[in-house]
Amino acid sequence: MSEESDVLVIGAGTAGTYMSWLLAKKGHSVILIDKDARNDVGKRLDVIHFETDRFENSGIPMPKEGMPEYLGTFTRSTINSPDFKTRITVRALQTIMRLSPFLQRMYGIVEKDGVVLKFNHAFKKLIFQDNKIVGCVVETGGNAIEFRARVIIDASGTSAVVRTSLPPDYGIETFKLGPHDVMHVLLDYIRWKKPEEPHPSIENSYIYYQSWFGPSLTEDGAILGIGQGGSYEEAKKALDILLEKAKFPPYEVIKKERGITPYRRPPYSLVSDGIACIGDAGCITYPFSGHGVTATWNLCKILNEVVDKALQQEGYITRDLLWDINVKYYRDQGAKFAGLLTQLSGILNMSEKEWNYLLEKEMIYKGGDDNEEIPEPNKEYEEEMSLGEMLAFLGKLIAGLLGRRLSFKNVNQLLNANSLSGKIKKHYEKYPAKTSDFEEWLMEAKKLWEKKKVAYKQFTPTFKIEYP
Repeated sequence: MSEESDVLVIGAGTAGTYMSWLLAKKGHSVILIDKDARNDVGKRLDVIHFETDRFENSGIPMPKEGMPEYLGTFTRSTINSPDFKTRITVRALQTIMRLSPFLQRMYGIVEKDGVVLKFNHAFKKLIFQDNKIVGCVVETGGNAIEFRARVIIDASGTSAVVRTSLPPDYGIETFKLGPHDVMHVLLDYIRWKKPEEPHPSIENSYIYYQSWFGPSLTEDGAILGIGQGGSYEEAKKALDILLEKAKFPPYEVIKKERGITPYRRPPYSLVSDGIACIGDAGCITYPFSGHGVTATWNLCKILNEVVDKALQQEGYITRDLLWDINVKYYRDQGAKFAGLLTQLSGILNMSEKEWNYLLEKEMIYKGGDDNEEIPEPNKEYEEEMSLGEMLAFLGKLIAGLLGRRLSFKNVNQLLNANSLSGKIKKHYEKYPAKTSDFEEWLMEAKKLWEKKKVAYKQFTPTFKIEYP
């Protein structure tokens, strides 16, 4: 048994569903498959955040009050220093939604526009003809089915079942995410035992611990979350340290969730003959937060343009025809993300004392009122400093050194990381326009990434977490 379409998308999460919808609206035949049952997709995590302006730019109908998925919208977030003495209120536009109801609404939308949805269909292996991908084998109900498509898109999440099954020499890296390639996220849905008494409001974050309070399903509750490298056990240790120091009011845990999000550079190429990868399968996440939904939507819009053009041509969809996906992505958002990921290797080394200083002087986050523009990097994933701002930043670094609130060792690591960050970003902005120039670019990219240092955050004298 075999089915055919222009495009086969594997994974019906936020990435695959959106990608399928865009291509179907262009008039292409699209089949979207997922290994889970329709009502089970997205149930691993309940409540998620979307950048509101990115949501609007995607063209997806905005959720409204009264819809099953909609929980609210907020415009401000508070950053707390490790000593709890500094609180910075930053501008941010976020819409809070329940993931599974959102996906169920999207399934109805994409079906109306022609996407064929198939659930309980698990990817098994790729089909090759003349050493090029032409389809895949899927298992459903104990039966094997062949799906043939001109383009296959891997949107299978952190498992990346398609990308990781490629031959090593096919043109896309086949690495699997190890324990140091991800952030381990723990979410406790809590209810305050005395909600009438003062307690942390939602959208409070404790950035040194990479922990936060977010909106939950009830007025007297919240989500207490943390994301750390290494393991779930290390994330729990870091959270326990925060809880011991913060002395939050008493609460009860209603339910727990956990998951991972990629924390590493994406493959050097996202495409090859007959295939592209998006979302967590391509490690497309915002380095400072781990969010990846709207970042991938930006990538999907690029794919939509390039794949649509390729499908209008006769013959096989080669790597060359898809190459502009790499060029358009890595010269813009991809370059910014590569730079930010490198910057983090300097910032994460900073001690608790140093983080107190950095936040007190607003060297990382800047406050703002409702009349101001949303500050970078909240808006465009980067922050460009003017000459005056750069001099002011350096002045604060020197003052911190002289006042012994910053160490020479960590400031040196920070400056080196920032320097390397700029070089990596510029290199990605020069991503080769032709596949014939890729190997030369790749050699230099590898040399640059090899210079990125491992970061260590020392929470106690005997406990530290590694960030490669």
